[in-house]
Formats: sequence, C-alpha cells, structure tokens
Amino acid sequence: MIYISEETSFGWTTAYRGTVGTTGLDARVLEETMPMWLLEYLLANKVPMVPVTKIGFVLLPYPVRKGEEQLPDLLNT
Repeated sequence: MIYISEETSFGWTTAYRGTVGTTGLDARVLEETMPMWLLEYLLANKVPMVPVTKIGFVLLPYPVRKGEEQLPDLLNT
C-alpha cells in the first residue's frame, strides 16, 4: 500500500491511497498529489535541504549539599 497524507489541524488527511501495482496507472494523480520535495527526490534524485537548528546552552553544576564533593571548575568558563 502507498499512502500520501498531509497533516491538518484535526489530524491527518489522506490525499492518495493506492498500491505499488497501480502506481503506473495513477501517475497523473500522483504527480498532482505529491509534494514538490517528494517529486524532486524521486524523479531528479535531489535531496531537500534540511535547515540546521543550533541551540546554545550552558551546563552548570548541581548545587552541592553538605558532605558532598564539589566538582572542579569547567575549563571554558
């Protein structure tokens, strides 16, 4: 089975449902239904660019309780 679905505010909506055996007969419907990035991947072997998200953060030692050993200071602080 082949499903092409899209996310909606209510969940998922199926845009195409078929089998591997019927893809040749459904070529026109598939071209109209598939998102552009999927068509470019399948027909032109072009992989979509995925944006890189960088998140900055700082690690701080957990507060020391009585009787516990203090961690050494970090080198990059």
